[in-house]
Amino acid sequence: MASTNSVCRARWLGYRWQHHGLDGTSGEDVLDDLLMLGIQGSRQSAGGQSLSQRTDRIGSTSLPDAIRPDGPLVSMWSVRGAPHAHRASQLDLVRGALAPLETDDGGTDYVEAVEEVAAALTKVVAGATPKGEASAEVAGVVSKRLVRWCERCEAEHVPDGMFRAAGRQAQVVIGPEDRRATMLYPRPRVRQDKVAKPRLALVQAYLRVNGPTRMTLFRDWMEAGTPGTNDVWDELRHDLVRVEVDNHRYELPEALLDAVQEAPTAKGVALLPPNDPYLRQVDRTLLVPDRQRRQQVYRALSGPGALLVDGEIAGIWRYRRSDREVTIEPYETLDSAREKAAEMSAAVLAASTGDAAPSIRWS
Repeated sequence: MASTNSVCRARWLGYRWQHHGLDGTSGEDVLDDLLMLGIQGSRQSAGGQSLSQRTDRIGSTSLPDAIRPDGPLVSMWSVRGAPHAHRASQLDLVRGALAPLETDDGGTDYVEAVEEVAAALTKVVAGATPKGEASAEVAGVVSKRLVRWCERCEAEHVPDGMFRAAGRQAQVVIGPEDRRATMLYPRPRVRQDKVAKPRLALVQAYLRVNGPTRMTLFRDWMEAGTPGTNDVWDELRHDLVRVEVDNHRYELPEALLDAVQEAPTAKGVALLPPNDPYLRQVDRTLLVPDRQRRQQVYRALSGPGALLVDGEIAGIWRYRRSDREVTIEPYETLDSAREKAAEMSAAVLAASTGDAAPSIRWS
């Protein structure tokens, strides 16, 4: 990697817009990469809100019915222990790619602890099981050293981070809440995609989706240990070239360089929920150069969704489901065509969770 290749920021945005499936022509290959990385869910949506801005169906299944315990998409504790939607056929890949390593924090003891809890969960979650019930049963059978007293729950259980990591390794999936209880289900009986090096496959998908990036950005998105991330990045090292976008230095597989430098500029409007991949898998200072806007978009608690116009963060939005109202706050006045496009995106977003078309309030 001797020389540095220059990439125009507008081309960078255009490449990400296209490969995040926001250009209105999402092919199965784009969705495959996105779903391998996972679409993060929330209490409002298991990932359907993000997907609604990209497609209206998964295969022959309409989007509101696509994320369920028996597939075609399932929600599971995935990257950073957060619930993400993945293809049901890629659970083996996700488990292998995200499995804890002995070089991570906690070392061998943590790896063995996750394996023990995962084995217990596999036996406990034989059918639809409330998370609290599963947690109590697991706490009763695993080694006492893995169990802690929880003041909030007023009970002993395995720490939640370890429980979620073990749930991923056991391939436990998450279903709709039942009386506000998180419901767990065993892995669906779906033929699994075979991948020889799942962690490497995940990095390669991350690069295809996001274009120029840095190892540290990937590591922070994964919340993975440095040695393990270094090892998998080194497997790609001979394929990477240096890239500069607005004085920010990144790396990129050489095979993707022409596609990034020649990417069409982003065109379109979308409403993305707070943890959408377009907002998560990125250098935030490059995506949102203005510091005040960046702080608003990336609020740690109760963050808003982002209004995207031609690839740029052009405002924020919030959806009050109880009032069936979406409030959109653009940073600058939009023309009538873009306002109409934003309102259509809001209607699609609501429909993805089975809601009627919301009223729109422009702030």
